[in-house]
Parts: sequence; structure tokens; C-alpha cells
Amino acid sequence: MKKIHLILGYGGLIPFFGLALLHYLNFENADSFLIAYAALIFSFLGGLLWKSTLYNDLPAHVIYISVTVMLWAWVWLIFNQLNWFFIASCSFFALYLYEKKYLIQTYPDGFIKLRLHLSMSATVVLLVVFFI
Repeated sequence: MKKIHLILGYGGLIPFFGLALLHYLNFENADSFLIAYAALIFSFLGGLLWKSTLYNDLPAHVIYISVTVMLWAWVWLIFNQLNWFFIASCSFFALYLYEKKYLIQTYPDGFIKLRLHLSMSATVVLLVVFFI
């Protein structure tokens, strides 16, 4: 894994933390922006699963999960009147556990550790926003 992957990965947390701060400060659209960003990132993670099925012999369910992840994130946006923060946080955590179980051997060295840091950060931010 290259340094740029670490920089971009951790940099992707900036909107999570920034929008959580704006939520705390009662910024008018912070919640909508945060759940939209979370859905975007969650969909991106589904794309990582999809790509993994192109070059690796993985169980058939991996490609179905990859599409389900994207559709699930889309639901967060369609039904935007609901408070999705708790469910989104659980989704990030569950997807990390899924990847750790089924894809750890296909990911480059250090990537699952990066995924742990990024997913747990997103999970915690979304949980904090849900509870404040």
C-alpha cells in the first residue's frame, strides 16, 4: 500500500469530523450533508468489494454484498426524513467485520488495518452524532 492511500484514506475522515462539529453547532444542513457523505463512502466500500471479485477467487456472496452495500447506502438518501446515523454506524462496523472475515487474504498488507481505523472512526462519529 502506498503512502497516498494512507493520506487519502485518513483525509476522507475530515468531512466526518467536520460535519459532526457542524451538527453539534446546529448548522442547518449538517445532518443531511453527513449522511450523504457517509452514504457516498459506504458505496465506495461496496466498489472495493466489487473490484476484489474481479481478480480473486472469492465466495459468490461477495459480489452480491458489494451491490447490496451500494443499494443500502442509497436507501439512506431516499428516506432522508429518518435518522440514519445509528444504522449507518452499525453498517460501517458490520462491513468491516465482513471484509475481515472474507477478504483479509486478498487485501494488500496494512490495508485491513487502515480499514479498521477508517471504519471505526466513521462508526464512532456517526454514533456520537446520533446521541448528541
